[in-house]
Amino acid sequence: MTFKNKQNLLHDDTYIPGDYQHLALTKGNIIQRQWHKNRHNLIDYLDFLKEDDRVLDVGCGSGNVIFEFAPKIKEIIGIDNNKECIEYIQRELKEKNIKNVSAIEMNILKLDLKGQNFTRIVMTETIEHFSEKDVITILRNVKEIMAKNAKILITTPNYKSSWVIIEKLIDLFKLSPKLWGEQHLIKFTKERLIKILQGEGFTIEQKGTLNGISPFIAPLNTKLADKISFFEFKNLSFGNLIYVVASLQ
Repeated sequence: MTFKNKQNLLHDDTYIPGDYQHLALTKGNIIQRQWHKNRHNLIDYLDFLKEDDRVLDVGCGSGNVIFEFAPKIKEIIGIDNNKECIEYIQRELKEKNIKNVSAIEMNILKLDLKGQNFTRIVMTETIEHFSEKDVITILRNVKEIMAKNAKILITTPNYKSSWVIIEKLIDLFKLSPKLWGEQHLIKFTKERLIKILQGEGFTIEQKGTLNGISPFIAPLNTKLADKISFFEFKNLSFGNLIYVVASLQ
């Protein structure tokens, strides 16, 4: 579970080490590792990324999605305003000799990728750090670089779930720079996110939630936690994260 905000691409006064999400996925406590792993499980469940896709990972953090899926797709570009994240990814790309990935320091409110045509956009735990007006700006920026029949995957905390309690506990015990009302500016529900997307011309293709009980089963049995995560993607309406897949017609 991410108890620190990966998106200091949004808040320059919030220090998050460049390798934070990588360490959370690989060396965090077992609940935290499963929380992060379930995002990868979700992408697999949705069969979201195809071999010939050109992907933009918006708010890529340490590049967990990049390193997991780069071998399976044509190309992926990660953008983040956290310079340390970008430098970390670039070092890893060089060390691993990965050629189909670029990592760029960039503010997504001033997206500068004109002429690009991405078939898939990934935006995990990013939009909650903006005002609703800025979220609309982001969506409009993204629409300009989406290829025909492209799709976007968005995940964000679900404020119609136990996430409300989790977030307040995180703030109470100071496990992160303050989230409530400072880093997390919009309290999304599935309905609110869908309304904004539809207002900007997106068609909703899939929707659901994740990270209900799955991460908390992991200390008992990680294989069972994985199985439960896939069950939750399809059947759970009150998971701690929302996911929506949307397209432009």
